[in-house]
Amino acid sequence: MDYLHMFMPYKLTARQLLVFAVAGLAGSATLIPVRPVAAEIVAERLPTALTVSLAVQSSLADHRSKQMSDNLTDAQVERLSQLLGDAQRRINSGDYAGAIALYQQATQVDRANPRFFSGFAVVQVMQGNFEAAAEFYRQALDRAPRNLSFRYGLAHSLFMNERYDQAANAYRNLLDISPREADAFIGLGGSLLRLENYDDARTAYERAVRIAPNNAQAHEAIGMLYLAQDNFDAAIRPLERARSLDSNRSSVHANLAKIWLEMGNESRAFNSLQRAVDLNPDDAEAQYQLGAILQKRGEVTAALNHFEQAVEANPSLSPAQAALGEILLQREQYLRAVLAYRQLIRTFPDDAGVRYNLSLALWGQGNNRAAIETLEQSRRLYERQDDNTGMERATALLEVWRNN
Repeated sequence: MDYLHMFMPYKLTARQLLVFAVAGLAGSATLIPVRPVAAEIVAERLPTALTVSLAVQSSLADHRSKQMSDNLTDAQVERLSQLLGDAQRRINSGDYAGAIALYQQATQVDRANPRFFSGFAVVQVMQGNFEAAAEFYRQALDRAPRNLSFRYGLAHSLFMNERYDQAANAYRNLLDISPREADAFIGLGGSLLRLENYDDARTAYERAVRIAPNNAQAHEAIGMLYLAQDNFDAAIRPLERARSLDSNRSSVHANLAKIWLEMGNESRAFNSLQRAVDLNPDDAEAQYQLGAILQKRGEVTAALNHFEQAVEANPSLSPAQAALGEILLQREQYLRAVLAYRQLIRTFPDDAGVRYNLSLALWGQGNNRAAIETLEQSRRLYERQDDNTGMERATALLEVWRNN
């Protein structure tokens, strides 16, 4: 008897997969809304891209140009040249600890040079140590308070460390020095958006557009601000303007797709998503949404390919893991289904439906003891959550398996 298919969880539609975190789970309390993602993109992706180009690259350029103070001896200059060259090679090879050690040696030779402290900061940014990076940027600014790349670096590091108030102030301080920095207004708007200060965020983005009317990123930011507020009609025009200025911005196509999906225009959404993933195959959310549309159309093999790319780009994208697990179960690819559902459990340890699906995959794999243990956990969670339907399903399957 085919016990797996007899007790397969309910299959959700592609539209539901855009909303629910776990595919095929009746009564699950775990939800992943689609629209709030826009707020994260406008508040995080834009300042991140901005600062990688301005803070990190500018700091590295500083090291390659004016690297040393003027009052050094020839021996000190030669020693610093060797240390900085070695540090750059360590950074290029990913040996960040080695680069830090070399920068520390350089500061012993030339303590007044702010670029060494920005070098420390760049290495910390590359490792994701944003609190430490912010402190090093502050030390660099103590020595060179009008250096814009240091100020961009500080603002970005504060933002990535979720110090949004401080990040906003850092961008304001930068604008006090250089009032026509369009990128700083974009960064300020992103910080204010995270603080849910929508009016001031929009004002900052509009200032950026006035300064740089052909800046696609600024127009995109305005569109995504409206998108975060569910004002889809208002979001279309600035996003389409951004697309006309730079048709190779994958995020613009992806965010237009969100609008078309909300408006029920699946055909336009599909075309925008295809363009988005062509430009950026690592856009996990776009890969997932494209897969969901294809799955709805019955093109399961193509959908599977996009779900696989989505979870490869972002293993923690729960809707993609759920959709992938569902297809793998249907195709009896149990080992891979187990891996998908174990990843989901890390995110939703108390979701009974995830454990139910995992038990099916484990049973199909032939790991009967683990399957029964997992199904018992699922049944207890259903009981704790007063989900009688789920508890009855799990109890019935346990009886079948124990008598098998």
